[in-house]
Amino acid sequence: MRTTALRLAVFSCALAGLAAPALAGGPLSICHSGQPFLWPGSGANIPWNPDQGDLGPLTHAQAVAEVGAAFGTWAAVPTASVSYLDAGELPADVDVTNFVPYLFPDAPDGLSAIVFDHTGEIFDLLFGPGSGILGFAGPEWVDPGTCRILEGVSFLNGPAFADATAARDVMVHEFGHYTGLAHTVVNGQIYNSNVGDTSGPTPFDTFGRPGPITNDLVETMYPFYFGPGSGSQTLEADDVSILSTLYPAAGFFAGSASITGRILAPNGTTPLTGVNVIARNLADPFADAVSAVSGDFTASASPSDPLAGVYRLNGLTPGAQYAVYVDQIVEGGFSTPPIALPGPEEFYNTGDSNNLGTPDDPSVFTPVSAAAGGTVSGVNVVFNAFRPGDPLPVGDEGFVELFLPFSFKVCGQAFDSVFVNANGHLTFGAAAAFPDFLITANAILEGPPRIAPLRADLDQSAGGEVTFDQTSNEFTVRWDAVPEFLIGGSNTFKVTLTRSTNQATFEYDGLTATGGLAGLSCGGGLTSGFEKEQELRSRHHDLADHEFQDVNLNKRTAAFEIFTASDNDLDGARIRLVNFKKGFEDVFEDNDTLAHATHVRLPFDTSSLDRFSAIDPVGGDVDFYRFSAKAGDHLALEVVRGTFDSTIGVFDADSGALLASNDDGGGGVLSRLLLTANTDLNLAVAVSAYPDFAFDGSGSEGGRYVLYLRRYRGTVLPAGDDTATAVPLARPFSFQGQSWNSVFVNSNGNLTFGTGSTDFGESVFDLVMGPPRIAPLWDDLDARFGLVLAEPGPFSTSIHYVSVPEFFSDSPNYFSVHLLPFGTTRIEYGPTARSDSLVGITQGSGVADPGETDLSARPFFGNRGTIYERFSVTDGLVLEPFDLSFRDLFFVPLL
Repeated sequence: MRTTALRLAVFSCALAGLAAPALAGGPLSICHSGQPFLWPGSGANIPWNPDQGDLGPLTHAQAVAEVGAAFGTWAAVPTASVSYLDAGELPADVDVTNFVPYLFPDAPDGLSAIVFDHTGEIFDLLFGPGSGILGFAGPEWVDPGTCRILEGVSFLNGPAFADATAARDVMVHEFGHYTGLAHTVVNGQIYNSNVGDTSGPTPFDTFGRPGPITNDLVETMYPFYFGPGSGSQTLEADDVSILSTLYPAAGFFAGSASITGRILAPNGTTPLTGVNVIARNLADPFADAVSAVSGDFTASASPSDPLAGVYRLNGLTPGAQYAVYVDQIVEGGFSTPPIALPGPEEFYNTGDSNNLGTPDDPSVFTPVSAAAGGTVSGVNVVFNAFRPGDPLPVGDEGFVELFLPFSFKVCGQAFDSVFVNANGHLTFGAAAAFPDFLITANAILEGPPRIAPLRADLDQSAGGEVTFDQTSNEFTVRWDAVPEFLIGGSNTFKVTLTRSTNQATFEYDGLTATGGLAGLSCGGGLTSGFEKEQELRSRHHDLADHEFQDVNLNKRTAAFEIFTASDNDLDGARIRLVNFKKGFEDVFEDNDTLAHATHVRLPFDTSSLDRFSAIDPVGGDVDFYRFSAKAGDHLALEVVRGTFDSTIGVFDADSGALLASNDDGGGGVLSRLLLTANTDLNLAVAVSAYPDFAFDGSGSEGGRYVLYLRRYRGTVLPAGDDTATAVPLARPFSFQGQSWNSVFVNSNGNLTFGTGSTDFGESVFDLVMGPPRIAPLWDDLDARFGLVLAEPGPFSTSIHYVSVPEFFSDSPNYFSVHLLPFGTTRIEYGPTARSDSLVGITQGSGVADPGETDLSARPFFGNRGTIYERFSVTDGLVLEPFDLSFRDLFFVPLL
């Protein structure tokens, strides 16, 4: 679907930590290069629909009045054309019981909701109690065909507001996002005690200090709130500039001046997107200061995009002298992701040699001035390079881009630079996305290609150094005595890239990390997402001192190991990764037409090494897979992994008729069809990319995908959210010493005997204290989406969970439980979303907790007693990732 929803910007208290997931500098969201999403009609009469209820300390009437006044702050900007319209109240008083359709509407509904969370229960549910999140807002539905915003939305956290002043402060900020503005950084970072930035390029306080915060110099769109009296409801020059740039009133550009240029890497040619650029008027450096993030008018990550690295500063005072410099954004969320600067912060100056010979003095600037209606172009900043041996300022969660002395290939892609990430790994083509400290299979398999000697939650700002060295044949990055975040310790290791052999080597010289992962991944564009971890250091191979152990990646998209302090055997190891230079090809080609469809037998998937599938080239590929179905078959046809907006269609393979199609029925923008065959058919599934609904290969995107095709038999159960359904068994089933004639199928991914269970909060306590239970994937699942089936057989009963997501998620989980003769249980996993969960069996009834068992270590276990594994997530950190996708577990009678 291309009338699509956008995620929202979040405004947090300055002392509450990082606001996430917030969006960023300049325009909030880009439609296509050079064109942001904007409200139609030059922003005239932007609609809003207020809630019916109260808002914390404000009555309903007061809240609506404050909303109108906050919108009026933006409408009063004389150089912008925006205006706002109260389009009538919402049809309900929105609270925690009915907010979901307003936050997650299935389609545009004609409403642009301003939700008053009077009690704060919605924010507690979404972000956790005491989150410090004051509000969020932004466009909700957009039309990519016209680049227009269709509807907006804002939620306001009533109990977080002490009074009307605080409420309006937050509203003005959030309604900037609602209008299409992103976060910005000019003066706010100087006042932020967590940062303590300087007024010029760090460490230079070129312009002195701006005085007390009550001077009202903090830009409204700064991502943190300093409280009443800090001027959030008063727009600053930077706020006015971007609003007027997006929605210019007549005469705005003619009556003001502009500066534009490009931010370049130390090589003088590579454009850098994600660098904050600030211009300060020498005569009034804090009140008359404007910023922009380089590349903020393009969503493309390609350096070849004409707008890559380009910044433009509008609304400047004609004839005034401005100093222009680059400034590291330290905190906050940004839709143009800030990068760690590849060199020190510095001013623009016309004598800038910028490492193209001798580095220039970063404290020296050349004033820039333009007349009314004029633009000074070519105000470029070329970074001074970091030198071998220089400490790299990666800090806690930062990164630095370094330019390689040679071209290096990873999985068929050649790279001339590498991103050194604070948390012990290198990425190629892009920096690691936040959060970068998660230790999961997904953390290494998704995102850009990466080589990770030790991905852990490291904190260089608390100690140690990260440095690099290079020759014409080798490039080495070393983490020296770097501690873990809040834990301490010391971790010393290095990774070396070798040009002549295109290999990577890991060397470890002292590790205290309590958890981490190591290895190589081709990234989300090439991995299936279901690759399994392995031992990188063989325990059955004696090596001489300083001898390297090879890990062969030939035809593999990833090789990695996840470890804890108890099983980390990498200290002192020397590991060499080899044969990862080549790319990958779709093994099913040529299957671009129905006549050339690949014949498959169900179940079928393309997750494994010998089943690499991709839409490639973009705009010139569609893939067909042919199979047979019998009357009564329930068919699950789903793209379960992919980095593009997929489409799928089901054809009658004999007549060529298109029977059904889907665009966004699966996870995110992936596709899913759940169908039932009414007669015997020969079918074919076609996979393509939006907007290819003719399935002729004319999609606008492409890349690796994983297709999952499965047929099921049986009866669809009336499972919903937190339900239990009694199912009679085909034959009595022996479990935990008792014979059972029925089983309760619980929607939250478990079966119980004797009584049902609607418990969605899986825990070891509930496992051992509850009824006898088989838990294939006990989690807070929502079976209103997907199917749960009971399939009786002559000697067994099977329960199938088909594409059932976790509550508040759309990512699928496929698994089946087969209750077999002699008390044998087989659990069969297909693709899963790798969430937190509890897996195992128990007799329950208060049995003692025997402790966890690693269920991935072997497939067979006894069928008596309590055997379980907990896959846990705490505060977003996956402490133990789910690792059972595409595996079978058997619980069998012990002889």
